[in-house]
Amino acid sequence: MRQYYTSPLTDALIVPQAAVSPGTTATSLLTLAQANKYLQLPDGQNAPFPGQIFRFVLGGLVTTPASGTVIVALYHGPGTTTTAFGTLIGTSETVTMPVSATAGYFRIEGNLIYRSISEVATTSTCWANADFKIGGPSGGAINVVHGLISSNAAVSVDTTGIGTAGTFGALNVAVTPSVTGSAWTTEFAFIESLN
Repeated sequence: MRQYYTSPLTDALIVPQAAVSPGTTATSLLTLAQANKYLQLPDGQNAPFPGQIFRFVLGGLVTTPASGTVIVALYHGPGTTTTAFGTLIGTSETVTMPVSATAGYFRIEGNLIYRSISEVATTSTCWANADFKIGGPSGGAINVVHGLISSNAAVSVDTTGIGTAGTFGALNVAVTPSVTGSAWTTEFAFIESLN
């Protein structure tokens, strides 16, 4: 894995991904392969160190239905499918989505901090915190909605690289709308180590 001090750990996602239409089921914004490529985390022999801080950002376009809410969640590990996730490390409150936004915007930005690192699967710990914004298209009259995503305690995670598949090696983000009709297109994503 390439790592540069205070620069992205891997190449950034710069080509729009296929739209994700989650219905009312929690669905990740990135596929397993995309998460592993664009939001990669070190593991195994290259495991992070206690106190290591990562900053991640992703965003793109969103189409929202005429009503409804959404919950946004962070996962340690890319998952095994777009609806089977890694370890939940933070979730948002339920927020009301902007109404009928066509090609509106979303942005998720946050930090992941490792508190302890262990060579035993699922016994490293971390804390995650992020905020997200969902807004209307440029020049539109739709107000921006803001939400917070956070751990509520130190979360036990796998940094060994040999534990349960999908629970180490990358971050992923899932959205759970309350009604059908939304579509999310991730246009960019990157992760960097801050120390």
